[in-house]
Amino acid sequence: MKLLKLIFCCTLLLLAENSFSQTMWKYFKPEDFEARRNKLMEKIGDGVLILQGAELPEAYVKFRQDNNFYYLTGVEIPDAVLIIDGRRKETVLLVPDNISNDIKTEALIKPSEEAASIYKFSKIFSKTNLTSLLSWRSESGQTIFLQATPQETTEMSRDRCMMTRANRLNDPWDGRISKEVNFYNKIKERFPATVIKDITPILDEMRWVKDKKEIAVLRECGRIGCLGINEAMKVTRAGIYEYQTVAACNFIYEDMGTAGPAYFAIAASGERGLIWHYNANNHIMEAGTVLLIDYAPEVNYYVTDITRTWPVQGEFSVEQLKFYNCVREARDEIIKAMKPGVTINDLRKVGEEVYKRNGLGKYWFGYVGHFVGMAVHDVGPYDKPFVEGVVFNVEPILEDKEKKIHIRLEDTIVITSTGAENLTPQSPVEPAEIYKLIKEKGVGEK
Repeated sequence: MKLLKLIFCCTLLLLAENSFSQTMWKYFKPEDFEARRNKLMEKIGDGVLILQGAELPEAYVKFRQDNNFYYLTGVEIPDAVLIIDGRRKETVLLVPDNISNDIKTEALIKPSEEAASIYKFSKIFSKTNLTSLLSWRSESGQTIFLQATPQETTEMSRDRCMMTRANRLNDPWDGRISKEVNFYNKIKERFPATVIKDITPILDEMRWVKDKKEIAVLRECGRIGCLGINEAMKVTRAGIYEYQTVAACNFIYEDMGTAGPAYFAIAASGERGLIWHYNANNHIMEAGTVLLIDYAPEVNYYVTDITRTWPVQGEFSVEQLKFYNCVREARDEIIKAMKPGVTINDLRKVGEEVYKRNGLGKYWFGYVGHFVGMAVHDVGPYDKPFVEGVVFNVEPILEDKEKKIHIRLEDTIVITSTGAENLTPQSPVEPAEIYKLIKEKGVGEK
């Protein structure tokens, strides 16, 4: 009887491991998330972190966990809560008792010692225990750390979330407070003597520097993103709609098993490129204009950011080529200058020098790019020098509103020990290579 029970338990563990390896833990293992929790535990000292997971979306869209919650847990169950107790040196996961039937089976977690062992938590309890656990820790006089910044879920970045939050709060006919602020108020109301601090600066610092596994995911994400952009180049021609080039990207992204878009597709032809985040993608492309596609996928909670600009009719005009080559040279020189110790301001100077050298200095307005990682506009300090493992997006832009020309190139770059690596090199930027690719048959073409 004992032998049969042992065989049964081993079989369950093997099935669980196989299920996990096929889905959420393709790139990471439970030990990776445990190591992050232990690192954070050291940073909060005797304090205790209470971190809420994402809730089920209202719309018929796939559930996606909050970035910070996934970063620390690898858990994809909705409405969960993480407790990291620095004084007791323990990590507790609280999971809801009732889960929607549209959540994938391998993401479901039931409170048990076996589940705690698999996921590397001290304990896993029902979420019904949250009130008593909060009361217990508030009475101990421990500082409680909460997340004050918005959660980042499907196609979300903090900058956009903060803007939406501010607009909603300042609307005299709305005034809603965020989930995070509401949770803070509830804690303060029930436990008024408790000292509360924001965990955001600590988590931001951790997420700013990517480890080798994170970079491997970003590298694969970049490769797939480039293949999608290349397919869009192949189907480009005057007379078709912008959205048809996006469809070519989507075919590749879906076919290669990505989680979906990192952000909405920008396929801007002609003067629509002047609208930086144009995403209607419903205009017919015209000969003589350029098409800009800014679009990338998400892979295992990590994203890249890619933009390419190319001529609709197959070759740039003389003026378009002059603008394009300036942007391309700035891109190359900025990437070449990236290494540990370099600042974003240093890169601005490099870009400005290239524009001036090409006689286009008046078009330089100082923008270089942004951090990339779990969000397309990822967390990171813009005033600190780069260190190894930082991922930054190089995005030189040149536009003339009167001539209605907008040229942009965008690549995702990781800082190495001695320089930088382009994580999105598979999509061409040399005009001759672009012209050649445009002549090839794309997906769905005969």
